[in-house]
Amino acid sequence: PLPPGLRTQTFASFKVTELNREAYEVCHGFARNFAKREEGRGLLLLGNSGTGKTHLAAAIANELKDKYSVVFVYLPTLLEKMRMNNVPLEPLLSADLLIMDDLGSERPSDWTMERLLIIVDGRLTNLKPTVFTTNYDLKDLDARVGMRTASRIMGNNFHVFLRGPDYRLLGQNIFSGR
Repeated sequence: PLPPGLRTQTFASFKVTELNREAYEVCHGFARNFAKREEGRGLLLLGNSGTGKTHLAAAIANELKDKYSVVFVYLPTLLEKMRMNNVPLEPLLSADLLIMDDLGSERPSDWTMERLLIIVDGRLTNLKPTVFTTNYDLKDLDARVGMRTASRIMGNNFHVFLRGPDYRLLGQNIFSGR
């Protein structure tokens, strides 16, 4: 299940602006047409902090969770759990949709890069879509997650750029509804 703070993050609660309209429409369309997806392509949501990437990823999860198996993970927490315990990979590899929030925020190491590659490659070979969120530019992603993983993520997912200020720092709430 989604963390409690993300369960109310829906498309209806996302305030659409001129800066995020295209991203909103792509994400909403991805969720609406999920049943038609056969090739395993997902989304790579890119943008600065506070622009709504996690909200849109959670909105996709909330839209699909009653019909499909959806797993939402905050990547640094998942990797820490994997480091400390034996976390089974099968739920991550077999879910109809995996959402990996905050890609690249984990500390890069050979171990984390290998774990990410196992998950990303496992989903690609099984044609399972993944939604990624990241604060990093495409050019910086390979340094954060490794060239092989970055190549798979960038080459097999639609790139969705969120623009705008950090609404959290502005004290404005873009998540207050349309």
